[in-house]
Amino acid sequence: MVKERADWEKYRDRLVKEVKDYENAKAAFVEEKAKFESDRKSEEWGREGLRGKLRAVEELLSKERAEFKKICEKDNQRAYAARNKITELEGKVVELTGKVEDAQAAKENAELAEVKAQLSGKDKDLITKDVEIAELKRRLREQVDKSESLEIDLEAEKSKAASAEEARQKARRRVP
Repeated sequence: MVKERADWEKYRDRLVKEVKDYENAKAAFVEEKAKFESDRKSEEWGREGLRGKLRAVEELLSKERAEFKKICEKDNQRAYAARNKITELEGKVVELTGKVEDAQAAKENAELAEVKAQLSGKDKDLITKDVEIAELKRRLREQVDKSESLEIDLEAEKSKAASAEEARQKARRRVP
């Protein structure tokens, strides 16, 4: 594409030069025509010579116009081909962008499914742990209840022992 662009710029520069040459030739032609008009009055033979020059310049102009049209047509064909290629590439970009987005969405869905699976496994672990905790709490309550019961029994025994000790001490005091 760079080469085509460089060729196109050379071609464009050449056309610009040819247009300038044409304008210079046209100006020269106008100048010569004015000169011809002045010479016509004085010299009859000059008229025919200038007519010949005029015809030659007109033929040259006609050929240059035809060449210019061919060159423009080639440029238009190149531009049309380039535009078609650009359109085709834009279509491919859109298609590839869609594929990339689809791949990213699929990847994200797979990652999401994996995370959900991990969370599901962790939920099962948590449920199991909750059941274990509930069982441990139940056992702890049973132990606390048993411990309280034993404390009450111990207090009752201490109270009985204290009463028995008091009774023994009273009996010892009475027996002297």
